[in-house]
Order: sequence, then C-alpha cells, then structure tokens
Amino acid sequence: MPFRGRRDGRPVVPAIINDGQAVSCPVCGGTMYPRSAPGKSRHFYHVSDDAGQRCSNGGESETHERAVARAEVALHQQFGATARIETEVNVDVSEVPTPVTERRTDALATFDDWNPYFGAGLAVEVQHNHEDKNVQQVTHDYLAAGFSVVWIRAGTILLDTFDYDTIRAEFERADGSGYSQRTSNAHHYTNCQALLYDGEHAWERVPAYAHPRGQDDLVTYDICAGQDCELRRVHEPDGSYTYTASDEYGPDFPLKALKNVIVREHGRDPFWKWAGSQYHNAQVEKLLATRPEIERCWGPKGVHEWGHRETLWTNQSDQPQIELRECLYCPVRLVTNHRGRSGHSTFCLYGREPDVDWDDVYFQASPPECDHYLYDEAAIEDYCPKCGATMATPETTLRDHTSWLPP
Repeated sequence: MPFRGRRDGRPVVPAIINDGQAVSCPVCGGTMYPRSAPGKSRHFYHVSDDAGQRCSNGGESETHERAVARAEVALHQQFGATARIETEVNVDVSEVPTPVTERRTDALATFDDWNPYFGAGLAVEVQHNHEDKNVQQVTHDYLAAGFSVVWIRAGTILLDTFDYDTIRAEFERADGSGYSQRTSNAHHYTNCQALLYDGEHAWERVPAYAHPRGQDDLVTYDICAGQDCELRRVHEPDGSYTYTASDEYGPDFPLKALKNVIVREHGRDPFWKWAGSQYHNAQVEKLLATRPEIERCWGPKGVHEWGHRETLWTNQSDQPQIELRECLYCPVRLVTNHRGRSGHSTFCLYGREPDVDWDDVYFQASPPECDHYLYDEAAIEDYCPKCGATMATPETTLRDHTSWLPP
C-alpha cells in the first residue's frame, strides 16, 4: 500500500488528501487516489491494477512510509495554520561547518515566522530504515542551521495512541530525543573539543609546500586541529568555504615520513604512539599544520628534517632542555627550548648559526631584532627564515617564524 504521493510537485500523504483527489506516484509516475478501508490505514491506490502490481511504491519500506505519513499528520494538526508541512525534504545546512550541504528529513514543519521554541522549523526523523544516520552529527547540523529535531522510532509512531503529544513529550522529558533551539546548543552535539569549548573549530592551514604531488593540482585548505575532529575547510575562489571530512586534498605520504621532521621533548615512546596521543585521526595533516618546527626546505620532503643535535642547557637531572639542531638538507638551524610547563616550548628557526654567547636567559626572552642574515644568497628561497622578510623588501616582515610562548 503506497503512503506517499506527489501533488503540485510536493510530497503528500493520504491523510491530507480528500477522496477523489488525484496524486501522482513518486516511483512510477502513475495516477493514484486516497482511500480508507476497515482495519487499514488510509493509503493511496493506483488507478491501474497493472501499474500497482509493477510499482515498488509501498514495498519493503511500508512501515517507514506509514510512520512518516502519521508524523506529517501530527505536524499538520499542530502547526498547519502557521507552518509549511512537507515530507522527504532537504534542509539547507550549507552555512554550517559540516561535510554535507543538505540534510534530508522525513517530515518537516517550516514556520512562517521564527518560532521562539523551535526556531525556523521542526524536523521529525523516523528511526526505521535510517539507523545508519549519525544521530549526533545530524542533530548538530539541524540545530546549527536554526532547526529543531526529534528522533522517534517508527514503532512508536504506529501505535494507536500516537499524536503530537508524543512528539511534545520527547522535548519535555529530561532523557527525551527532542532537541529544540531554545534548550539545546549545537556545540554540545559534536566530537570536536574546540567547537564544544570555544564555539569555533580550531582551523589551521595545511602547508601546500609539504605536498609530494607538487603545487599544480593543489587547493588551499585548513583542517580542524581538534584531537578527534576530521573536518576540513576548502577555500573556494569566490572566498567561500566548502567543508569535507575527506582526506582527498591531503599529503599522500605515511606518518613515519615525519619522524625526522618533528622534534619531541621526550622520545621515549615510538613515534607512531606519540602521534596517536596528540591526534586520533588525520595525524599527518594536523602535524603539518600545527608544528612550529615545520617550514619549507629544498629537501626531498619539502620541509626541514632535523639531524645533528647539540645540547645547550640541561636541567638539574641532566636532561636536555635547550637544544640546537641542524637541517639535513640546508643551512637552517633550529633552537628548541623545553623549559617551563608542558606545551610552552619554544621553537626558533635561524638562517645562521646562533651566537655562542647566547645563554638560557636569552632563550626565555623575546628574540632580538632580525638582522636579515640569509643563509645563502643563492638559496632556493628568497626570504629570511628567521623573520620572513624578503630580500627585495628587507624592512618588511611578512610573517613571524618564531613561536615564542611564555615560560
């Protein structure tokens, strides 16, 4: 028995169509009419018996269709005068930082004016054939787009006692599955800690120069540096963003390729284990985007790889705290200062060998004015790796290559 039809291009259910009014079948395009029968829910039937037998409308998803039809009736009864009621409709979430641009909902009430409790509209998700939906992410997307959402099992909707009060109860119960604009915050339904606590993803640019495929086919994109978040933000030519969870734009080399690129304070754990403790996914992209010791180099990986290490200062336990390293492929040096609290390390790149008179007090202070000592006038790069000034405009600082943090 079909429970869905189309009239004037919009999805309709039997309960809102009068006897004798024709609708078209969304599957085969044939003509259908509504009817009621003892012991059966009101449904559509095909004018042609042959068409009805050939058409798959009302087949294995009949339970879901009946539930959606009853949910639409409940929305009509409650909001019919103040909202547009639709089924199987797409909700625009293109302005939400999420991998999709639309969310398809089973039943939707879109209000003529902003509803102080539900916002722009109320989406009803019937949980029958949609168990594959990510409830947490979909809930976040609806809320962030200005809609409320309720999740209800098809079996609950098909009970004789079902009406809008059943939907209302899901919003009123402390453990209910209704999430409204007034009482729910979209940030609470995300696996991104940065979004949860700061209200924004921790966007970091993934450097294109660290890409083994070269520059021609690359796009500019950022990745959220949250420990569990996998969202990327692609920069479009018109200044807008496209969001995706795919790693299709990322470097295609393995994590172990960064072993000599990353400088760790303690190297007791294997590199892969340490990286896993920093980020639970997209480790290569996130490390490239966030680590201050990663900069452009003419080496085979496009970034510096650190070799020879010299200890400049140790603590009372004779553990190295300030160290000097040399790049394996260019004259750039790296001074690392791990004094102070965890996470307050200093990484400073120099285009020349640091002065031997610099002591640990110097490394706790702000760096001096750059003298623009380029490590090689014939170098492949024409900028100072210490402060970012170009050779053509030595008085202009393009960007600060030094990550000085308080001790």
